[in-house]
Amino acid sequence: MHQLFRLVLGQKNLSRAGDLFSLDDSEIEDSLTEALEQIKIISSSSDYQTNSNDQAVVEICVTRITTAIRETESIERHAKALVGLWDSCLEHNLRPSGKDEDTPHAKIASDIMSCILQNYDRPPVMALAIPIAVKFLHRGNKELCRNMSNYLSLVAITKADLLADHTEVIVKSILQGNAMLLRVLPAVYEKQPQAINRRLTELLALMSRLEQPEQYHLLRLLHVAAKTKQPEMVQKCVPFLIGHLQDSTHTDVILSILTEIAGYAPEALNSSLPVLKEMAERRPYLIGQMARIYGAVGHVDEERARSCLPFLVSQLANMEHSFHHILLLEIKSITDAFSSILGPQSRDIFRMSNSFTAIAKLLTQQLETAKARSGRSGCLGDSS
Repeated sequence: MHQLFRLVLGQKNLSRAGDLFSLDDSEIEDSLTEALEQIKIISSSSDYQTNSNDQAVVEICVTRITTAIRETESIERHAKALVGLWDSCLEHNLRPSGKDEDTPHAKIASDIMSCILQNYDRPPVMALAIPIAVKFLHRGNKELCRNMSNYLSLVAITKADLLADHTEVIVKSILQGNAMLLRVLPAVYEKQPQAINRRLTELLALMSRLEQPEQYHLLRLLHVAAKTKQPEMVQKCVPFLIGHLQDSTHTDVILSILTEIAGYAPEALNSSLPVLKEMAERRPYLIGQMARIYGAVGHVDEERARSCLPFLVSQLANMEHSFHHILLLEIKSITDAFSSILGPQSRDIFRMSNSFTAIAKLLTQQLETAKARSGRSGCLGDSS
């Protein structure tokens, strides 16, 4: 260890501590791990929390060490010792005093946190740091928790698998009010779906209390979850999504999730069709997405096909939007699947005119005829 570090840390010499900044970073880089280990011994002593001299010496040395690590880009070389000191802070009180002043160990933890977690794009460093980082989420220091959450969100972008093993701790922190960590969940969901599914109802209940960006991250989580095609998830999601559909801020995202679900569990959306229809009529620009959902539900069976077609046909005649081709494709797909609805002349109807309005009129007539025909056959069946 450099002789000045040995003097300052060995004798806890505050008057010489400032001289460390006169040394070149490269001159002390070899000494940093040993210096960190010495700081850990000092900060773990029984009188450290009341010894202002030792605290000042440690604060100056930690600042000098983290500066040198950044400047020499030697984080990987010293990460083990740095994380070791960081971990030792967890053995002490981190809750701020009544004046909102950080405790001595919270100050060390905060300085080390920024040095370590700014290297979120270095997997070897993160592999050492993440198991310790998540422990700080439940130590009663809001500022430390908030800053930690910011860094963990960055880790989720570059190396989400390192966070996956800690999903339960992260979810617990969110449910305790740390909504910033919601942005981590979409990144870890595929690795730990059950850990999130178990608490999904509680997470969804947060929606009304969240800020708009956090609401968006919660919906992103649902979109990722919807792609996994789990019946349990669909059951919890659909009522929640329909309930928030009126919020124009998130309508597009919600409809994207519902369209995703309609692709593999269309029957789950059957009871929601009246709400979707009402929204489409009020906001014609949504008809393209609504058409896909109606088209998916219409493929479930002939009964649902007959109930979905009138809406699709009515919108085909509506000139207030530009989704006629999508509507026509969905109508044709349903009537091809259930050919008895329109009968043998269905192909002629689609070929008969280039006018969407004319096609819609012909389809309406044919649907009414088919409805009357099925009504008569039902009556005949009853009388027999």
